[in-house]
Amino acid sequence: MSLSDMFKTNVMTKVILIVLNLGLFTLWNPEEQKIPLAWLILGLLLLLGALALSFRQGMTYGHEACRLRATMGNADKSADPSVEAKVAKSAFSVNRGVKAVLAVALPSYIIGCAYIICSLLNVKGLVMPLRLVSWALAAPFWPCMLPFSQTFDRLTGWVAAVLMISPFILPLSTFAGYMQGPKLWARSEKAMAEGKRRAKAKSRVARQKRVPRSQRPEI
Repeated sequence: MSLSDMFKTNVMTKVILIVLNLGLFTLWNPEEQKIPLAWLILGLLLLLGALALSFRQGMTYGHEACRLRATMGNADKSADPSVEAKVAKSAFSVNRGVKAVLAVALPSYIIGCAYIICSLLNVKGLVMPLRLVSWALAAPFWPCMLPFSQTFDRLTGWVAAVLMISPFILPLSTFAGYMQGPKLWARSEKAMAEGKRRAKAKSRVARQKRVPRSQRPEI
């Protein structure tokens, strides 16, 4: 998995979640002073579905990265260095996975921190724009906060918690799937080895059946 692969996947997933959650938010009337059940239930279902898809995508990345790592280990030393370097960037690496998580999470995290700092310092010219941007970026995760608080128009402990934690949730889900790569690769290699053994056994049985029996002389 390269940094760009994980970044593109998570950004696309997050954009879809933001659009859908903003649509659900428009169905809620804040004056009703009650939990918006439609947004709560559908928002949580959307988030759980996105986490499951991110995990599955991470598993795909991890398996492919392990295949590339095995390819590098079996490659001829005289291979093209440029091609080898390109493959190495996508080969399985825990450090590369951690860097991908940070690359995805840090932009939203920094914006959330900027909003929190400007709110605490009461920087009037920046509070409102940063609030809107940070709120939109964290929109997929607001349903998690609804049972505890429905306040979004000012900085509270719940709002700060969502802004600080939410940027890491999707990329960490992808990373968790990515870390399954070695186990999936070992399982597929074992299945291939067992398949080859069965094929050889069937081939031996077929050859034995084709061997003509020797005719005994008549007495």
